[in-house]
Amino acid sequence: MTPFFSLRKSWLDPGPGISMVQAHYTWSAREVAPDWSAAEQVVLSPQDGPLRTAVLEVPRLDSGFALHHFFFVVGADDRAASPVFTEDIVSAEVAYEDASGEFTAVGVVWSEGEPSVPNYTSTVMDGLPFETMGDAPDEGSLYEFVRAQPLPHTFRGRVWGVRGTRIRYGFHLIRHGRPDPADDLESWDDNGGAGWTVEL
Repeated sequence: MTPFFSLRKSWLDPGPGISMVQAHYTWSAREVAPDWSAAEQVVLSPQDGPLRTAVLEVPRLDSGFALHHFFFVVGADDRAASPVFTEDIVSAEVAYEDASGEFTAVGVVWSEGEPSVPNYTSTVMDGLPFETMGDAPDEGSLYEFVRAQPLPHTFRGRVWGVRGTRIRYGFHLIRHGRPDPADDLESWDDNGGAGWTVEL
């Protein structure tokens, strides 16, 4: 099953009398024409004034690809479609370094633009003998696997978005599987409220 990330799109009504705006979207390899027969559709919700927004569910693919979308606008007396917009979707790696070896897992919480839509990526720690956290053993064994690795521990994950945009992110820090469960914890590191950014 292909995982997805959420990407917000916006529309401004050019005037009164518009009853509905619908986004149609699909994706393809770069330089390949879109196949609209399998397109997804979502209705944009009215916000303040003429602004409408919707969240597109876009796949998290390993290599870059193109997202194609257009808006279908229903007015009181007519219907019209916008031009097709095509954007490159790319990803970037982000990393968290745990110098003390305190954490067994790290997640990345990230978003693009405003108003933002939060996304979440689980990271994988360098040196562990399994490819994803989904392949990991139970929490107690995971704690022992992590402790056995030399410091510092580096956790790597990916974020996705439109090429040329800025992604803001922070980290979900997890410590589970300690001999005393009272020592388990979850916390957040958002760089003192500023977060971190990466340009795609």
